[in-house]
Amino acid sequence: MPKKNDASEFFVETLNAWFARSGRDLPWRHDSTPYQVWVSELMLQQTQVETVKPYYARWMESFPDLETLARAPIEEVMRLWAGLGYYRRARYLHEGARYLVEKCGGQFPGDMAGLRRIPGVGAYTAGAIGSFAFGWNVAAVDGNVERVLARYFGIEESVSSGSGRAALVEVADRVASVGHASSVNQAMMDLGAGMCGRRARCDGCPLESRCFARVHGCADRLPCKKARADKDDEYRAAMVMHADDGTVWIARRREGALLGGLWEFPMVRLWRGAHGEASDTEVFERPRGAQWRAIWGEGMRWRDTGLRVDHVFTHIRMKVAIDEGRGASCTGEPEAAWLERALGSEYETPVRVSVEEIPRSYAVSSLMSKILAAYAAHPKRAVLACGQ
Repeated sequence: MPKKNDASEFFVETLNAWFARSGRDLPWRHDSTPYQVWVSELMLQQTQVETVKPYYARWMESFPDLETLARAPIEEVMRLWAGLGYYRRARYLHEGARYLVEKCGGQFPGDMAGLRRIPGVGAYTAGAIGSFAFGWNVAAVDGNVERVLARYFGIEESVSSGSGRAALVEVADRVASVGHASSVNQAMMDLGAGMCGRRARCDGCPLESRCFARVHGCADRLPCKKARADKDDEYRAAMVMHADDGTVWIARRREGALLGGLWEFPMVRLWRGAHGEASDTEVFERPRGAQWRAIWGEGMRWRDTGLRVDHVFTHIRMKVAIDEGRGASCTGEPEAAWLERALGSEYETPVRVSVEEIPRSYAVSSLMSKILAAYAAHPKRAVLACGQ
């Protein structure tokens, strides 16, 4: 078996020097306060740097400090986050700000255990705040760092397993203890986002002369992970329910549901199962009038616009048909049955609003943004008349 790399001091010295020359110029690195590091790290989870930059700038303009964020209504927080995805992160920031203001005097705790008590702060985020903002020699292992460490030090066990993860954490802690953890952690993130990405580009890497994966030609299989289960397919239909005054109904999804706290056209699930078990044609051509009438009342009218929107979540591929409708009375008022069902299941607080006002005034998901864009471009929208 090839000998594993144990050159921690060379690793640290080399990356520290490389980062001084080649580290990325990112807005949250200009003034690394604990608050700025915390916000940027939560935004960067599962999200590309270039996507985060404008959101970070708008966030800091609206919520420049903990106190401002803690006082803000959650609706405003969600509206500012809309489109960034993984919305629980925004709730963690709001909950965390309130916790820090109410329980910690508006200050970040001065130790790792205290940081871990902030809502939504795990080992990685605590390590990032500790090393970047406070200068502590602690590890911060994200996906980029994981790749660099596994390849350089030759961690061949699955990092998804208990023993493999323990080996990775042990190496990360050992590297951090050498010193310069702030610059070395950030250097690993930059290297993992560039040359040491999912497809390694080893030529020119500052570590290539001593990297286990480079020397032994195994960068393409490290880090080793358990195969992920394929995503399910979920089919839904969204109802654009019109009133005579040109407004439409939207409702806010209940807390705890997928996309909780965000606004959308009410939807029904048509089918969910393993990927490939059903086709778009098979599902969307099934009659769904009974589902809509059970929600909106027997006298409602609806039609399929033919518009379709696809969106990929972490665990599902969602496919949505866009329907239009009008209520039985042509007033647009929802039937009592719809209110009872909506308030008792996935939705709450239904309101009537113009289509144009929705993205300006309401926090919506990326999926809803796609639906709005498709519907706004539809040449025959809003033509369903009373009695049609």
